[in-house]
Amino acid sequence: MSNMNFSDFCSDTFPLFAPKKYFSKLWIYLVTIQLFSCSLLMAIPEAATAQANRKSFRICSRDLLSVGLSEEEVANACGAALKPRDLSKCVTKIYDNTTTEFPAEKILLNCQQVRRVDELGTCVENINTSVKDTFNEATVLESCRLSLLPESFSSCVIGLSANLGLSTEELLATCLNPNQQISELSGEE
Repeated sequence: MSNMNFSDFCSDTFPLFAPKKYFSKLWIYLVTIQLFSCSLLMAIPEAATAQANRKSFRICSRDLLSVGLSEEEVANACGAALKPRDLSKCVTKIYDNTTTEFPAEKILLNCQQVRRVDELGTCVENINTSVKDTFNEATVLESCRLSLLPESFSSCVIGLSANLGLSTEELLATCLNPNQQISELSGEE
């Protein structure tokens, strides 16, 4: 195959110009089987997703009912959620990891208002279990909700609390707005 030119590809001796050899009934049969099997494989994940979605809605409704929400609220919340399982995880994590009794409706509302539903519950859980003076869990919930990246926010609060003597409120404010001066947080001028 040394010194092949473009004109060699256009000659009659090149294999692509022998259609009888390459387009026999066997080849057509094999290509048809391949196309059919590929289309079948593309349809299977759709069915699996539909099953997962039904299961997600079932889990969402079960979890939200378990925290004391009414059936109407559960139906509206799970029905409107893009990821119902993440919504229920968010609500149950916050409900289970706060010592203050938040109304389940308030927790649900906070979980519905965030962009990263799965991370909000983790943020509240991590801060409440790691920081010593969680005197105001409502502030922790609100700060996690306001953060664009809740897991990163909780890592900031927990990491700073290990070495700094700031209160939880000051840590929350600092991690939400790192450019704000500490003196502004404490009210000193």
